[in-house]
Amino acid sequence: MASRSVTRLGVAVLGLLSLLGYAVDRHALFGRALSVHGAYVVVFAVLFALYLAAMGIVWRRPSEDRALFGLILGFALLFRLVVLPSPIVLSSDLYRYLWDGRVQWAGINPYRYAPAAPELASLRDDAIYPNINRPTRRTVYPPGAEAVFALVAGIAPNSVVAWRLFLLVCEVVTGALLLRLLRRMRAPFGAVIVYAWAPLVVFEGVQAGHLEVALLPALLLALLWRQDGRMARAGAALGVAVLMKLYPAVLLLAWWRRGERRFPATCLSVIAAGYLPYAATAGDGVLGFLPRYFGSGEDFNIGLRFFLTEGIGFGGEVARGMVMLILFGVLLALLLRIRRRLREGAAGVFSAAMAGVAAYLVLVPTALHAWYAIWILPFLTVSLSLAWLWFTGAVVLSYLKYAWHPEPFPFWARALEFFPLYALLAWEWRTRRISVGAGAAPREVEFLPAEATPLPAPEQRSARHRPWA
Repeated sequence: MASRSVTRLGVAVLGLLSLLGYAVDRHALFGRALSVHGAYVVVFAVLFALYLAAMGIVWRRPSEDRALFGLILGFALLFRLVVLPSPIVLSSDLYRYLWDGRVQWAGINPYRYAPAAPELASLRDDAIYPNINRPTRRTVYPPGAEAVFALVAGIAPNSVVAWRLFLLVCEVVTGALLLRLLRRMRAPFGAVIVYAWAPLVVFEGVQAGHLEVALLPALLLALLWRQDGRMARAGAALGVAVLMKLYPAVLLLAWWRRGERRFPATCLSVIAAGYLPYAATAGDGVLGFLPRYFGSGEDFNIGLRFFLTEGIGFGGEVARGMVMLILFGVLLALLLRIRRRLREGAAGVFSAAMAGVAAYLVLVPTALHAWYAIWILPFLTVSLSLAWLWFTGAVVLSYLKYAWHPEPFPFWARALEFFPLYALLAWEWRTRRISVGAGAAPREVEFLPAEATPLPAPEQRSARHRPWA
């Protein structure tokens, strides 16, 4: 009882301190200049340290303590509620969401015209339109995202808070699905703190309003149904996730079982059904800004490709294109390897999914904004990786590019963000390869990053079963 009380007290204190950090109005303290991004990185670092401390307390004594579980979820909700009315600081993407919703309710296909087009002049206002980024470019978001923008706009048009409340509902659903996943994987419910308290999710989700939070329920449903062997349902859910953001498509390859047709057929059918209504009046314009997204003008926070080109003095458009193709090829080869080694069952499907997501994040040769890393966090609740835990904190260093604008992004910041990730991934892979010699089956350790295995029940845990080990 004394141990439980100390654990609860520690989590409560860290939760209160974190709540104060989320309540800080960075605009009021630092103004609206680009330097506010530098201040944000400092605030984030403090909150990330508190987050790690809370995780350490929870993971040190895994249990099914309902009071502790209530504290974790209660503070997770408070963190999000306190940022609901806060000013938009990190990104203006949310304004594009509101604009695209408005355009659709005006009966116009959002893929046909850029916000600055004269055809949309009557829709402009002084609150949303002036804050849209790339106003001369058509939207880049897939049809599933556009449908969600229209849905929220139909309920509460032009409302930043309404969009944030929608994301909060998505987070509640994500939390419920995560608890189901944790039970299935025999992990303690307290492990949900890895996602629920992650500063990256709070800031880039409800506060910044990014769409990634909205795709997680579909992604987790696809995972749970794929674990159950419900192929048609899993394919449909994954198709919805791809219609929200395209990159979950990597799991189509990672999860596909040779000879099984329902999963890919349903997934591709859902994607086609999502595109057809918009393509009917926009034609190939339904791709919007996407083709330009692969151009050098959109490069932001490039990782491995940078170190293989500019990092060693191998610059230029030709080198850039060659390395992009190579990295896409390596990603495809890894996904096919993951598919060949896929084992049916909860642990095998989970491992393939985590490996696919991790491979994408390591090898993606295009822009890597901080919110793109959100979708690795649900997997860390089951299989904690120090490499990816580091990255979910270090990725916010990319905001220093704005703080140093127009100067180049500092090399030391890029190195601090990516080098520990690569080193820790190599270490984790190496330690699991070594474990093969101790009797583990090779198929348990050959994914990159390492596969997850089901965790024992809390009462059966020992030090070697803790996720840190």
